[in-house]
Amino acid sequence: MIGVYIRRRSDFKILGSTLDAMTARGMDWQWIVDVDGKEDPVAEDFSRWRDQCKTNVLSGMACILAADASYIPTFACPVVTIPYFWDNRLAPQPLARIVCYTSEWHLRFVQGLHPGTPDGPIVGWTEADAWSLVPRVSKSEAILYTLKLQVPEPWRHSWRALSWYREMCEMIVEEYELRGWLPIIKSREKHHDPRWLRRLSSFYYLDDAMYPSRSWHLVAGAQEVTHFISGVAWEAMVAGVPHRAIRVPRSHLAGLPGQAEIERTLDGTVSREEFLRNWIGVLDGKAGDRVADVIEGVV
Repeated sequence: MIGVYIRRRSDFKILGSTLDAMTARGMDWQWIVDVDGKEDPVAEDFSRWRDQCKTNVLSGMACILAADASYIPTFACPVVTIPYFWDNRLAPQPLARIVCYTSEWHLRFVQGLHPGTPDGPIVGWTEADAWSLVPRVSKSEAILYTLKLQVPEPWRHSWRALSWYREMCEMIVEEYELRGWLPIIKSREKHHDPRWLRRLSSFYYLDDAMYPSRSWHLVAGAQEVTHFISGVAWEAMVAGVPHRAIRVPRSHLAGLPGQAEIERTLDGTVSREEFLRNWIGVLDGKAGDRVADVIEGVV
């Protein structure tokens, strides 16, 4: 039996294509649901694989699949993980984990940051597999991704910052309208958007779908994406959609390993060609299949 460890909704973005692959192969797996009150999964998140049973028993498995994070419990069996975006993409590899890397460049970069890191399987970016599942119809739309305010960054809690943020968002929406584009606001519950932001557009979306995510569906039809140094830059570059990054203070991320290198992929410094070559490697919609290969090799 393979246990699929789920703690937060965003896990489905990372694990979704691997769950598709394991289900298609008839692999024996079930959920291990271990929520912590932060973006807990909802019933709809599981519905794509509704025939799978759930358990909160953390033992008795031949292998565990999880989105890599520091809070994953210790298991007595092998643990195959796929790194989260910021939290663990460049973090040291814990003992007894088989970490799947997006590319050879990604693996070597982590080994340069943390000498002694063992080799791991190269699978591609599993989140990008969702791109092959969404309709790609260009529309006269542009997306503004909101700024996460509830983080330990002093500037974001100042009156000066909030005033600047409101003026900036209003200006972006007005620009979209002048260019003949429908402005769309994309956010997440944890961003704690002020009420005025929800009134800027009739089309305001949270994460009502996780795999494929609402974000992929929106990016697929967008003319442009604007964000405040957000991970959506990766989605936009995979999709070939122009993105604008607005820089804001990010001192709360200063301690993360390799932050400067990742930030170059978010702020427009790195070209799409360089990004795909270094960070993504193969973009064929089969990263989840390669993770399933790794799991079959373990069990």
